Amino acid sequence: MEYLSQEDLESRTRDIITNMMTLSDKGQISLHGLNDVGEYWMIKWTHVLEEFQIRYGPYPNGFTNGFLKKASIVNPSFPSPPKAKDAIEKIGGIPDGALFKFGKAEHLDDMYRKGSIRIAPASYYDDPSLNSAIRDDELSFTVQAKPESVQIKNNKGDEIKPKGNVSFTIESTTNYYVSCFAQKYTFREYDDFEADACIVIREPGIFIERMIHSLEAGVSDFTGYAAPVKYIDPLVAKSKDVEVFISKHFRYAYQNEFRIIWLPEKQVKKLDALFINIGSMEDYSDIIHV
Repeated sequence: MEYLSQEDLESRTRDIITNMMTLSDKGQISLHGLNDVGEYWMIKWTHVLEEFQIRYGPYPNGFTNGFLKKASIVNPSFPSPPKAKDAIEKIGGIPDGALFKFGKAEHLDDMYRKGSIRIAPASYYDDPSLNSAIRDDELSFTVQAKPESVQIKNNKGDEIKPKGNVSFTIESTTNYYVSCFAQKYTFREYDDFEADACIVIREPGIFIERMIHSLEAGVSDFTGYAAPVKYIDPLVAKSKDVEVFISKHFRYAYQNEFRIIWLPEKQVKKLDALFINIGSMEDYSDIIHV
């Protein structure tokens, strides 16, 4: 972190705070328990505090300009329990191995009862009108390497020593279709995604197979597959670690995303959103509202 600008260090700090915080079943802002996730983010937080100490001196130095106000911290509901908890308990709690689709009831009701689903191209998500939890560049990923780990030479063979982190951007050579879901049901997603409904997909295997086959049948020369998203810290990852179709910045890790992807056989830059129909989801899913 020593080469990060103040702005980038503050952004990293906000990302870590966003992922450290959870919403308890009592509606209180909480931290992850003593598990791998909690340990991972606590280590990241400790490293950030050390960097602030080195740059600015003892806490709260460096934290006094209000930059943390922009962090996406969960919204407490205490003393009332989260509405998300009440909603999932109406169907007997969180089922093991389920997938979850959060969104507006006006869209999800049709998806649940009729199987009508809008599929967007990856390029759609880099739209300034989308909220911060949804917007992202799904066609590229940038990692940063420390200057001492990179060797750069000019056309005469003379070595050029970089003065800061060196960025490497991995770009997809093609646009593609993608549909996104959550692998976990915490209590924050309704706020994050500005949602008021959720489809709880109890048998993901049936759903994924129907999704993949429906688009492949309707659009020629596309092949689908499904995979969990891999969240990457751009300061420690190497370019070889990045699979651009399933890699996201670790700022989004709290979303626990699982995605279905359809890749074209030939490179394509422009794709329009489309609708597929997989039939009613009522036999293997439930829909809940808050």
